[in-house]
Amino acid sequence: MPARELKYYHEDQLKINEERKKRIKNSRAAQKKKNSLVKLVYLLAPIMIAGICMLVLFRYVNITQVREDITNLENEIAELEKNKINLMGDLESLKSSPKIVEQAKNKLGMDYPESKQIVYIKVNDSLIGESDKKSNPLDLILGRNGDF
Repeated sequence: MPARELKYYHEDQLKINEERKKRIKNSRAAQKKKNSLVKLVYLLAPIMIAGICMLVLFRYVNITQVREDITNLENEIAELEKNKINLMGDLESLKSSPKIVEQAKNKLGMDYPESKQIVYIKVNDSLIGESDKKSNPLDLILGRNGDF
């Protein structure tokens, strides 16, 4: 009987009903697309925010590690500077003339030379000028030719 019912409607009204059905169908499809895009945005937004947060946290971890490395290196520098100061103090105490004199007298049995122990050698400049540049002036004085 639906065919009979159609006879009683005007063609204009049937066209309007069909257009209405098409618009409703199109609007439902558009609404589904819109809903799917909204769902996709709602799904991707938290993932992107979580990714950005992870990136920021990763950078903070790197900054913290670098700060820790800097602190360790500064502590090592301070320790090495203290060690350097101690070694410089030890070196100064070893280089001091009174300390050297004391060790020479006590450990090695050395003493300042007396006037009778000092020997002065007169060197003739002409002998030195005639010698080879490779030879030692002391060899000329002692009468050696530089051959051993």
